[in-house]
Parts: sequence; C-alpha cells; structure tokens
Amino acid sequence: MSNQVEISIHKPFGPRIGQGKIPYEIIDQINNFVDEISENQTEMEKLNAGPQLVGEVSQEIKLPPNIINLGLIDYVSKLTKAFILASTGREITEFRLISAWVVRQYQGEYNPSHWHDGHISGAGYIKLPKKFGENIQENKSNNFNGNINFIHGSRQFLSRSIKTAKPEVGDIYVFPNYLMHSVNPFYGEGERRSISFNAFVDENIFNVYGLRN
Repeated sequence: MSNQVEISIHKPFGPRIGQGKIPYEIIDQINNFVDEISENQTEMEKLNAGPQLVGEVSQEIKLPPNIINLGLIDYVSKLTKAFILASTGREITEFRLISAWVVRQYQGEYNPSHWHDGHISGAGYIKLPKKFGENIQENKSNNFNGNINFIHGSRQFLSRSIKTAKPEVGDIYVFPNYLMHSVNPFYGEGERRSISFNAFVDENIFNVYGLRN
C-alpha cells in the first residue's frame, strides 16, 4: 500500500471534514469477513457492538484485531495524518485506534444524531444498495434517502448547520469526534454497509486549550 493517501477538505461550518477513498483490497477484506462471520451465530454474539451504539439498525459488528491489522489501521492512520496536516499544518506522531466496527443497515433503519469517543472519527462505505428509494412527494427536487448528515451549530446568515452527503462505495469521511452526525433511512432492497472508527492522536495537537508560548 502506498505511503501517500489523497484527501480533500470540506469546511461547510466550523469543524472540517476530510474525504478520502478506501482502497478496494480493504473493502474486499472487510466485506468477506462480514459475510463469513454472519453465518456463525456464536461469533456474531461475541462481536455484537449494538448495545454500545445508538443505531436503529440490524447489525453493528466489532472488527477484531486480525481484520483491522490487514490494512485498515494503516490506511486510517495515514488518512488521519493527512487530514490533520491539511487542516492545521501540524503533523501527528501518535495514532491510537480505539475501535472499529461495521454497521449493516436495511430498509427503514437509521442512525439518530450522535457523536463519538476519542479525538478523531471516521465513517466509510463498503457496500450499498442499487437505489435508496424514491421520494414520497414526487415534486421534491432533492432525495436524501440513505444520506449521512453532519450537523454543527445553527443555521444563520452565511452559515450552514448541516452538510449532507450521498454515500458512494469507497468514500470515507474523517472528522473531529464531537461533530454530530446522523444517517437517514432508505427504502427498497439491499444493504447499506459502512465502517466506522474512533482514534486518539497527539494530545498537544488535539487540546487547543493547552498552554502555548
């Protein structure tokens, strides 16, 4: 895997949001693991992350170290480093993954507004349905089914409070842990499968209230 990752920075409001692309080999590794583990009820119970998470979804699966270490941790650490460097001009020397998990979402399911632990969080997409369903009202110009929403502050003149994005397989967003976000339900066949992670970085970079000369 290359030592360089591409990242674009979005600043729709105060906190920045980084956007990258998950390598296809990592997508395949995690999808294969999820498909295989789904056939083993005992292992599914061991890896069930649902009680610790807020999603109203079918399954939330903790990723074990042997899957994380195949390439995911290397990629998200490089992505986080690029995100913080592009946002602050500072290079992190520490990246400590707290947890990573898969969210399996089906028709009518959703994730309410919430935030994460740690310093930095991420959400990316590894499998999506062909369609998210049509609008209930035919005259609506935008369709937000299945979208992720990033929420900060309140809408004011020259200030947005919500950035919404339609998922594409391979897209991954990285953002500060406190940034509120939610996932809309979709309608129709198929699965919306995503991965998420939380991590710590250098405390002296995260803690903007620390003493500075």
